[in-house]
Amino acid sequence: MAALPLLAQQQEMPVFRSETALGLVHFHVVRKSHYVDNLKPEDVVLLEDGKPRPISLFEGGQTRRTVPVELILLFDTSASVRHEDLLNPLVFKTTLLDGLEHARLSVYGFDSRLRRFCRPTRDPDELGAVFQRVLKFPSIIPPAPELIDLGAKPRANEKPGWGTWLYESIIGAARDASSGPGNVTRILLVFSDGFPTTKMRAEKSADAAKELGIPIYPVVLGHYRISDQIRNVLQRGTDRHGTYTDQARDRLNMLKDKEEQMNEFAGLGEMTGGRSFDPPTINLNAVRQILSIMVAQVQCEYVVGFNPGAQAGQPGRHKLEIKLRSKDLGKVVGGVRTLEY
Repeated sequence: MAALPLLAQQQEMPVFRSETALGLVHFHVVRKSHYVDNLKPEDVVLLEDGKPRPISLFEGGQTRRTVPVELILLFDTSASVRHEDLLNPLVFKTTLLDGLEHARLSVYGFDSRLRRFCRPTRDPDELGAVFQRVLKFPSIIPPAPELIDLGAKPRANEKPGWGTWLYESIIGAARDASSGPGNVTRILLVFSDGFPTTKMRAEKSADAAKELGIPIYPVVLGHYRISDQIRNVLQRGTDRHGTYTDQARDRLNMLKDKEEQMNEFAGLGEMTGGRSFDPPTINLNAVRQILSIMVAQVQCEYVVGFNPGAQAGQPGRHKLEIKLRSKDLGKVVGGVRTLEY
């Protein structure tokens, strides 16, 4: 789970800023497996529907960051993963909040329904109480989490709280968080085993997240157990003639299907400009490593923005995209979103 190396210590560079509501796009630039931290405003082109627009804000790299970042924490609260040791408020404070002075956390949980446990906050005491409500769920510790409409109806045979609406919940959390203040960048950290009980696929949630400019960082829980079970079947699933039994083949197919679902979930990272985590086990040290990487990701990203009110074309949905003036500068990771104004 090592982060890409950082290139240089931060130094002051000119900041282009506007106090009005901005259309923000955040992105990384990678060259030869390293983050590029020395871009200048003149190295970047901001396109609105394919047309260049004047840049009102440029931060990142060696420029001190002032644009707030919201980390959207989304936890699978289904029975299969609820026992995992994921939530320690002290680890989140010392690793994430102390590392990013402008960061706030919002917390969501899902099974067949999506619930918002808290809006963005930096208060460690509030986060500690929220984490307790997540860990004790489905027991309700006041205040009760707020249900978020997923825009889909459960099947006739489904009961409330049954199933895992993974990709619907990713879309719902991203959209709900995006209804907050505009001058913020957002990233989505999802903890799940990656086993949805609906037919929605990862690509649809990736498309929704990219449109909102929110990279996804999936944390795959329990992959090591599936891998161990596959190895066990391969080693012990044969009869005395060395042929796999029907029972072993059926179990192997089932386990490989689960592994494929995990791989699909993990693929959300690359599809959205984020990255995936597949820890061998989840404990406080693993969570600390994941959060440390998230801090490094934010510290290495650039934020570019412009004033839609002054420069926008026709009212409606507009695609914002970042391009580099020279391919020699590196490769843009992320840097695409859609805004309506």
